[in-house]
Amino acid sequence: MNLSQLSELIGQSGAHTFQSINFGCRVNAAELNQLSQFLVDLGLSPETDKPDVYLVNTCAITKKGEYESIHQIKKLATDFPESTVIATGCAKLDKLSELKNVILLENTFKDQLKKSYSPQIADKFSHTHRYLLKVQSGCSQNCTFCIVPLRRPTLNSITISDAVDTVNNAVANGYQEVVITGVNLIQYLPGLSNLVEALLTQTKIELITFGSVPVLCVDDKFIALFEKYSSRLATNLHIPLQSCSDKILKLMHRPYSKEKIISTFTSLRALAKRSLTFSTDIIVGFPTESEADFQETYELCQQIGFANIHVFKYSPRPETSGRELFLKSEKISKSTLLERSRKMRNLVIK
Repeated sequence: MNLSQLSELIGQSGAHTFQSINFGCRVNAAELNQLSQFLVDLGLSPETDKPDVYLVNTCAITKKGEYESIHQIKKLATDFPESTVIATGCAKLDKLSELKNVILLENTFKDQLKKSYSPQIADKFSHTHRYLLKVQSGCSQNCTFCIVPLRRPTLNSITISDAVDTVNNAVANGYQEVVITGVNLIQYLPGLSNLVEALLTQTKIELITFGSVPVLCVDDKFIALFEKYSSRLATNLHIPLQSCSDKILKLMHRPYSKEKIISTFTSLRALAKRSLTFSTDIIVGFPTESEADFQETYELCQQIGFANIHVFKYSPRPETSGRELFLKSEKISKSTLLERSRKMRNLVIK
């Protein structure tokens, strides 16, 4: 179903209220806010007690996340048969079409939504004056552990002028912080640093933060902006690494090396006017990860000194080349995975 068809169906249903439920990343949360605004513009109001419409944005980054998303939709459809459940997102939703009160909305149609939303949507971020600015969607990087390129293959970037207009509108609506987010900001065509510079110089937003910042987005301009606009840029950067072993990074199809990781954090640490903290994502137990490979990651993360490390035990996702490698390689024991996870988590600075 596309947005035009959804608009017509909602109009015919006589619905007056909706509730939004999000699974997964900040991109999903930003898109859910835009979809919520779409419903508000149709005349619906946010409501948490037995709404006419449930809007569910699903996640598939992990097997557990996909299961929980689909389970939630089935439960809502069963428990509230008089309500309409709109399901969208990255989870595989085709079998849900058998449920009479479930409507499936494809991910690609979300790029056609209005870029701006207002505090009327009553999301958890609006109450803290934070605005989620989605500037990019889709991914073609094809990291071997990741299912996202299969579920979000279509690349889309908003223009810098559209981003500036959206943020100026957010400021007018009382938002004080903008959180820049995208599925893969390396593939944001105008360039993340150029976007940040435009928002700093062409809007009055008080603070710019980020859902996550890919290593390759931290260029000389990005670092210079942090030096020049120290009071208006994030104090914490989430830079997902996944591994610090060149062997594993290559097998993961990550587009950087251990040397690049070191130079990036060295440059950020050298900022005279800023004292930044960092967080990251690390996958332990990727197929063929040896103790030496893990130790490389452990020691570099220890050297960097992360304030938070999101540790994931590798799980094979369907149709990914990582799964093929997993099936062919010697399995890493559960006890080893648990021990590596524990060690990585204990690296976090208290």
